[in-house]
Amino acid sequence: MLNRIVLLFTCFSFIAIGQSTEKLKDSILKYRYSNPSLAIEYGIQYTNDDFSKTPSVKIIGTHALIGEILLEMGLYASALNYFNRSLELFNSLPDSEKENPVDQPPWVIMNIGNIYFKNGNLKKAKEKFEEAKRLFGQYINFDEREHGLNTTDSNLALIMEFEGDYDSAEKILQDIYLRRLKSNKVEDIFYSLAQIIAINLHKKELFVAENKLQEVIQLYKNQETPVPETSITTRNYAYSFMIFAAYYQSVKEYKKAIKYLTKAKTIFKHFPNEINEISSRLAQCYLGLNDFNTAKKIANENLKIKNLNETEKRYNYKVLEKIYKQKGVNSELLKIKDSLILISSGSSSSRVVKSLNNLEIQIQLANSARDLNDSKIRYNTYLYILIICTVILLFSLITIRVSFNYQKEKGSRLELQNIMISSELDQKNRELMSKSNFIIQRNEFLKKIRTKLESSKGIHEKDFHSATHELNSVINSEKSYKEFDKMFVNVYPDFYIQLNKISNLSSTDLRLASYIKMNHSNSEIAIISGVSTRTIESQRYRLSKKLELDKDQTLNSFLLSL
Repeated sequence: MLNRIVLLFTCFSFIAIGQSTEKLKDSILKYRYSNPSLAIEYGIQYTNDDFSKTPSVKIIGTHALIGEILLEMGLYASALNYFNRSLELFNSLPDSEKENPVDQPPWVIMNIGNIYFKNGNLKKAKEKFEEAKRLFGQYINFDEREHGLNTTDSNLALIMEFEGDYDSAEKILQDIYLRRLKSNKVEDIFYSLAQIIAINLHKKELFVAENKLQEVIQLYKNQETPVPETSITTRNYAYSFMIFAAYYQSVKEYKKAIKYLTKAKTIFKHFPNEINEISSRLAQCYLGLNDFNTAKKIANENLKIKNLNETEKRYNYKVLEKIYKQKGVNSELLKIKDSLILISSGSSSSRVVKSLNNLEIQIQLANSARDLNDSKIRYNTYLYILIICTVILLFSLITIRVSFNYQKEKGSRLELQNIMISSELDQKNRELMSKSNFIIQRNEFLKKIRTKLESSKGIHEKDFHSATHELNSVINSEKSYKEFDKMFVNVYPDFYIQLNKISNLSSTDLRLASYIKMNHSNSEIAIISGVSTRTIESQRYRLSKKLELDKDQTLNSFLLSL
């Protein structure tokens, strides 16, 4: 539970924008935390204006900043699109216009690592953080280089924390804290203190953590000038209270958790993303106290929030699921169950995976293009030398070199094309399996309800028949089957055509064949179809006869081979 508070640093050093666009830049930064949707609108306006059409450091920075705001909102797939565009523009920018001698913008690379981290891929996240650290090491400006290195080290320490290596993580964070004290950048100091408190709590050093919290409170109060409530400093200050709330929630001391959540909420009042998480946690804590009415009220209010991300939706639906299960409200429980299944099957997470795969391919392509360009430069140098030596030798070398480069480039293109095709097919397979699993889980759940109705006493016969009729109509919903068939044809476009060439099959035969093709068992097919396992066995027998299979050939092996 404590690990839900993820302190990933996503700070971006916004490049100075010309005088004519200064007001627009200020608007993006002004509303970044208080009204992120409005900040994105200003960012899109800036990227769409005529003066910003030409690739430049300013427009690259704007795309990256929009990506960061979307990342903080939990909209990872959309964030990746903007990070990808930022990388594309950076690769097209002449080296003379780049402020640092780097081949990739490190802040963008690090934020891509943050998305890998959010999606549970620690290995890939670590690779991106280390790559960003290498790039920051090439920065010319000392302050910018130190800021970047501290941030990447902080995120690498977070990975160690998630892996359970608390001592190593604490050592790194203490070193970062001392370096940030020297630079006297207040918001970074508060961020480091919050991370150290999290480590102390992980190590069950409650007394040390509480003393550190008092240090944080005094530091905030003792600032020479009042800290604005909308500042990054205030946000980072509030994280310490959130971490304590998460700790007490994890040890089921819900009253203390609510106390710290309430305190954090008053500080976070200008930060809608953080407020959404606090509200979700409050619903969970009141549920832990068995205060079902308050928990239900808060969860329902949370689910009405327009930009609530999938993670928070899931937590609030889980709260409602437990409440309705406890009260035995099957009608509402069914709705919650469907919502959770849809979120779990989630198109958003699959889009993130697909976007990450595509992005990796595009990065590879950009690197290949850059390597090819470097090779051409070296080649031209050698060419001039060879001209001096002999024309005949020059012609021979050019012919060989051009042929070799063409074949190499052709092979690379084919390989990358195959990777992209394979990635797309894998994505379609995942979506098809998600749809199939959704139908299985839904029908299984509905059958359980039907069984309970059948065993119930005292229910009026008319009401019983009406309820079972409704349940059966949902189980045998033709709409779900049509959606499944459409997705199946996208993955296996020739499957039905090949079968119909062998025999004139009915829609029932084709549907059964598709389920077998996906390697579903008889019991799973029965659940999907809303019939008995015995019926499925009979259907399999008839299908085998129609296909005129050899005696030594099974129906499964034949269909899987198509």
